[in-house]
Amino acid sequence: MRPKPHCRRRCTAALGLLAAAGLALAATGCQAWPSGPGTKSKPELKFRVSILPEMYEGPPVQPQSVDPLDHNAPEMRPVPAGTVPRHWVPYPLGNDLANEDQMMNPLPMTLPVLKAGRYWFNTYCIVCHGPRADGYGYIVPHFTQPPPLFSPAVMQYSDGHIFTIITQGFGQMPPYDTELDPAQRWAIVHYVRALQFAAHPTPQALDAATQQGMNFAGDYPAAEGPHGPIPGQDAVAQPSGSQK
Repeated sequence: MRPKPHCRRRCTAALGLLAAAGLALAATGCQAWPSGPGTKSKPELKFRVSILPEMYEGPPVQPQSVDPLDHNAPEMRPVPAGTVPRHWVPYPLGNDLANEDQMMNPLPMTLPVLKAGRYWFNTYCIVCHGPRADGYGYIVPHFTQPPPLFSPAVMQYSDGHIFTIITQGFGQMPPYDTELDPAQRWAIVHYVRALQFAAHPTPQALDAATQQGMNFAGDYPAAEGPHGPIPGQDAVAQPSGSQK
């Protein structure tokens, strides 16, 4: 007895579904199965399906190339106004000195904060300002010597003003708003205050240091001169080639 036509159509459709399922299993069948019996690790599928890859994988853009749809326009689009990098905190004050002086350092002056400030100061600032903030950094005398950070004028700067200078730069000093987070800049401000106090200690602080047996004679790092190491203040006081 021959099957009816509608039965033949149903059988053909069922075979087609089985074939499609077999192809899908074959496509996803290359898997990393567990190494032995009793393991419960899930198999890792090696087959991936990308949905609309052109939505997230754009064609590469060559520098100084033109738009293929508009030959009068560059292919590289300009950055829209107001665009900022991710995780970057903009500094909105500008050069508003009155508001800068009202800014208070949000970090407490504790030993961990001072150590962090010293680390970031020695990473970014020491090359110009020197280890004691006296302006004798590693660039001197090849480049212009910056003024000491413990000069009378700088001693009058507020914490907010120093923070703004680190953020926006000043003179030949570049801005560090992208290199240092706000908390790191505030830690540097605390460390600059510590360096200023070290340059102008109070008599009470000197007496306390003497009672504790502190000796600051070798506090200044030695430099390599033409005839060997130049210790202490002579590293910056002696002109090059004057050592015998």
